[in-house]
Amino acid sequence: MIELLSLRGLPVFTSFFMWSFGTGGMRLARPLFAASFGVPLVLVTLITTSNTVSQLVIGPVTGYALDRWGRKPLLITSLILRGASCFAEFFADSYMLFLIYEFLGGIGVSMWVTGSTVLVADMSEATNRGRAVAARNVASRIGFVTGPFAAAAIASFAELRWVFVFNGITKLIILAIVFFLVRETRPESVARDANRMRVGVDRAALAMFMTRRFAIIAVVAWAVSMMTQGLAQSLFPLFLREDKGFTTGEVGNLIAIAGVATLLVSMPNGYVVDLYGRKLTLVPGLVVLGLSAPLLISISGLGGAVLVMILYGIGEGICFGASQAYAMDLAPEERRGAFLGVWTLVNNSGGAIGPVAVGLLAQTSGYATTFIACGALLVASAVLMGIFGPDTRGRRRAPAATR
Repeated sequence: MIELLSLRGLPVFTSFFMWSFGTGGMRLARPLFAASFGVPLVLVTLITTSNTVSQLVIGPVTGYALDRWGRKPLLITSLILRGASCFAEFFADSYMLFLIYEFLGGIGVSMWVTGSTVLVADMSEATNRGRAVAARNVASRIGFVTGPFAAAAIASFAELRWVFVFNGITKLIILAIVFFLVRETRPESVARDANRMRVGVDRAALAMFMTRRFAIIAVVAWAVSMMTQGLAQSLFPLFLREDKGFTTGEVGNLIAIAGVATLLVSMPNGYVVDLYGRKLTLVPGLVVLGLSAPLLISISGLGGAVLVMILYGIGEGICFGASQAYAMDLAPEERRGAFLGVWTLVNNSGGAIGPVAVGLLAQTSGYATTFIACGALLVASAVLMGIFGPDTRGRRRAPAATR
């Protein structure tokens, strides 16, 4: 297992921290900046969707490119694209320009998410993957915790658009780290065969996805991303500020508190995932995450909001760690990039559909109906995984067609 403070692992996990440090600030700034143009609620949520839709298109392509040309070149390209889009957003003077820049930036985000996921899978094994994923999540969550604080401070002393510059600077720092300190992790066998790789879809490629394990974890991932990328990132900030009357600073602090809860649960969850299996951890995590949305409706003060956001953070940390380890277990080494690229598409599809779906539902039926519906979807996915989902802990790698 790669250790967080090892000479090889430290630059990698530092990059994860810096990425989420900037992205954590965007969670606060993105919906509030979109709303500042006076557009309807559904268009505010469309900003998150635009970023995710570009990820849907690019994710699978990135996966195949990672197998063919290596991990490092794609990671460098992703950082250049996302950094450039962030600096461009500073000058956005209309909703439409902001929407376009977020769509373009989503291409870089997709390449980074897919590439970094493959990087962790390359550097871990089935017996320690839960802890490797947890170490990644710990580094990321430290950034997500501190990012909203930084963004709230920036928004308090300057215009909200300066948060985009802050995010762009973090991407430039990561670019230097990856370029100088991160080594290529593509397996030698994959590198030797790269020039002979068949471009397109063949029977072996399709066989990776024609399994019960993949179908079930895809449903689970879709439900989780609907909640985290759709509801939490798009509506939570607006709901807390407009319906519950919290200030922008308090909203940023609540988002950070959820990140603290996720951070604290991530590493213990990684050990549980490796010791007792992905499924045993994932099912209760889905239930906890599902309960947090409807409970948020019933809060009457800041103390109640803190408790619910802690519950949400715990559920998010459990679900992300276990589902990521599950997907990495299923990825065959010789097609790891391609498999996890499609996995990124599945994982982001909920994030693409979610913001618009929850925005429309909230606009027509209100926050309560929307939050309850998302919670029910997560509980239903927990039941599906509990009854039909086989575990993958400690399984030896089998040919893709037999999975």
